[in-house]
Amino acid sequence: MYNHANYDICKFVNRIKLSLIAFGHAKVSTEWKGRVASPVYSRLYYVTEGSSVISPEKSDEIKLEVGKWYLIPTGCSFKYECSSEMEHFYFHLKLSDYDGTDLLRKCNKPLIVDFPDNFTPFMEECINSESMLDGLRLQNTAFTVLLEMMKKYNVDVKAENYSSCVMKAIRYINDNLSVQLSITEISENIFVSKSTLTKCFRKELSMSVNEYIYDVVMSKAEYLLKTSDLSILEISEKFGFYDQFYFSKRFREKFRISPREYRRDKPI
Repeated sequence: MYNHANYDICKFVNRIKLSLIAFGHAKVSTEWKGRVASPVYSRLYYVTEGSSVISPEKSDEIKLEVGKWYLIPTGCSFKYECSSEMEHFYFHLKLSDYDGTDLLRKCNKPLIVDFPDNFTPFMEECINSESMLDGLRLQNTAFTVLLEMMKKYNVDVKAENYSSCVMKAIRYINDNLSVQLSITEISENIFVSKSTLTKCFRKELSMSVNEYIYDVVMSKAEYLLKTSDLSILEISEKFGFYDQFYFSKRFREKFRISPREYRRDKPI
């Protein structure tokens, strides 16, 4: 009898979360034109008819063609334009570590893969579905395509092994998320000194504690603008901003668009 259990790989996989922010089917023409700056989630496209062009800031122009999957990773700014017509399915998603770190941010350019067209009939069925099972199958579809892409491009999604100090701080920040959070409050509640916390964050995350807090706050706020009915005032109050005008100012600084304009824009 032989029995060898690999607990380490299970521990790693259980840290990973694939979140579907949006799924849709679109038919676009020449009005499909614009720019996306520093997106906080990844976009996965599958073209069924026609074509269009995306122009990432840090790589060559890419033509979106029928029968291929395209991933525009988190943080990859790009321009998009359709000169005639295009029909496609799209996913907005995040592949995250336990602390919310987006693992696809490590990709610095779009990924492309040919994949057998086994998903189109199923995706068509899911456009108006409210079934949990269909949702899980959609998530599995996105996962399957992402895995094929990561295999093709040798994308390393190894999760970071943070120190106990940083892990405790990240948990506290996410449980008490607000721009009012101070280093003093965090350090007192996780029982480490302010100087230790500051040094560990800078060393392991290459950013300050306050920068990390603002990144997480803006990411959560962006998600709520797209997925909830909360007003801009309610969202700003939820994350501890003094007023919605200051929240709108910080949101525009990060995304180059106001919260109101962002909410009004159709997903692409």
